[in-house]
Amino acid sequence: MGMDSRNEMEKSMLSAEAQQKFDELVALLAEERYGPDGPPIDTTFAEIETFGHQAGRMLGRSLDAHLAQQHGEQFQEASCPTCGASGESDAGKNKTRPLQTQDGKIALGEPAFHCPRCNRDFFPSAHGTCD
Repeated sequence: MGMDSRNEMEKSMLSAEAQQKFDELVALLAEERYGPDGPPIDTTFAEIETFGHQAGRMLGRSLDAHLAQQHGEQFQEASCPTCGASGESDAGKNKTRPLQTQDGKIALGEPAFHCPRCNRDFFPSAHGTCD
């Protein structure tokens, strides 16, 4: 797949409103780093590219953390992996652990459940198995 088709495919992932906000974010980050006039004349493309990658990794980590949190909030009920009884959500025992992503570490929240029959805690996954 050529660069032009990949760029067009990535652009089509966003609604017009999201694309506009994305463009505004890019402009904000560029101004934050280089000021309103852009990079000084002696700035190399390697420096520009390094900043772009740093900003991309930051966005990637933030998006991963945001979506993982939303995903975890969907676990309202889960079956005990030992006895199959319905587990009760136990927010007091939720854990946060570091997770290494492709773009760096994020804090991953894991919803906790308690089985009243087995008297055990467990952490469900999207496929119904536990860690």
